[in-house]
Amino acid sequence: MQQRLSRSIRRAIMMAGILTPSARAQTVDSAAARLAVSEFGTACRRDHGALWGVSLCGPIVVADPASRFAVASQLPPDSAFRRQGTVFVGQLPADMPLANTSVEWGGRRWATVLLPLPADRFTRIALMAHESFHRIQPTLGLWGTDPLNPHLDERDGRYWLRLELRALAAALWGTGAPGRAAARDALLFRARRHQLYPGADTLETALERQEGLAEYTGVRIALRETGAPLSRVADDVQRFEGRTTYVRSLGYGTGPVLGLLLDRYDTGWRGRMKQHGLATELARALRFVPPSDPAEPAAARAGSYEAARLAAAEDAREVSRQSRLSEFRSQLVTGPVLVLEQPRLSRSFNPNTLVPLRSNGTVYPTGAFGAEWGSLDVTAGGALVAGDFRSVRVALPADTTAGSTIHGSGWTLTLAPGWHLRPGGRAGDLAVGH
Repeated sequence: MQQRLSRSIRRAIMMAGILTPSARAQTVDSAAARLAVSEFGTACRRDHGALWGVSLCGPIVVADPASRFAVASQLPPDSAFRRQGTVFVGQLPADMPLANTSVEWGGRRWATVLLPLPADRFTRIALMAHESFHRIQPTLGLWGTDPLNPHLDERDGRYWLRLELRALAAALWGTGAPGRAAARDALLFRARRHQLYPGADTLETALERQEGLAEYTGVRIALRETGAPLSRVADDVQRFEGRTTYVRSLGYGTGPVLGLLLDRYDTGWRGRMKQHGLATELARALRFVPPSDPAEPAAARAGSYEAARLAAAEDAREVSRQSRLSEFRSQLVTGPVLVLEQPRLSRSFNPNTLVPLRSNGTVYPTGAFGAEWGSLDVTAGGALVAGDFRSVRVALPADTTAGSTIHGSGWTLTLAPGWHLRPGGRAGDLAVGH
């Protein structure tokens, strides 16, 4: 994920009093951050650009989001850092956005990773390499959008994706003919999903290119550095299947295994990523041509992957999902709301929890949002973000006479100086203005 905020937005966030240094900087154990930077430095030097033709080595900073204490691989464009051995230690500026991402800082692109880091060495190296790939992604011509895939929250979208994930895991576990057969099953299940949801292939390819390639890169580097077997990745695919939603996280599950299977069947695939997607390249490598109507053959193969039990689970989830969607529509669409509009909206969120509301936008159950009007912190209840990312709305607060800090059900709005509540576009709604 990448973020880039305008100076005016960063200034507003700083003025609103969020993301400021704290005394916790004195208590953060910097050993883990120094280890991660050093550990990844060794890994990227060993790769030496072999994977993508461009070195993963470059500016990377590991930071504590509360205190903004940070360890950097290179001297940052800030006088608050000092050399400590082979790294640089200091405080990040208060107006710098923090997330696992890549950002422009001082005219250079930096990878940023948040503390606390995973204790597991494999996962830690994979995370560092993932964000470092995002740093070089524009240079490779592979930078794009990370669109939501709302069809992956619907019953049939989830059902066929989960079958695909099971087949991909089996393909990675298997070798020879069984492995190839499982990989072809995965492509067949994908073809059935795309038949049911026209346009889904474009959305999925874009998300897999943006996040899937980054996750593949992280996993590939971690496999080499730790000596872990491919079964480790197959196990991770199984765990990924247990996530509550896939609408923004698809590439994290499919990207690594599709890439590793392509490493097995066609080592030249990375050079064609500008033109094609991962699944398209795997189909090409396996000479897989989907049937004109994949419904019947896909249903026939589904039985090999416990399809009946999976269908029952997705039927039950769909009932619960419809009830939850009804609640969100009542709270955030038809009911009275506070609408925060801004052409540039910064977001920090968990991609594994997003809930699509079709044309109304996407519910972020939790998250942090910032713009010139200030900052919004959502811990429960959800916020509805418009499809064009130009507005966010929350349920109307009980007290509308508060000053610069306004509390609602599960959220807190901190207004920047000069901003205040005013009547909204609908009767009973509120908005912000200055």
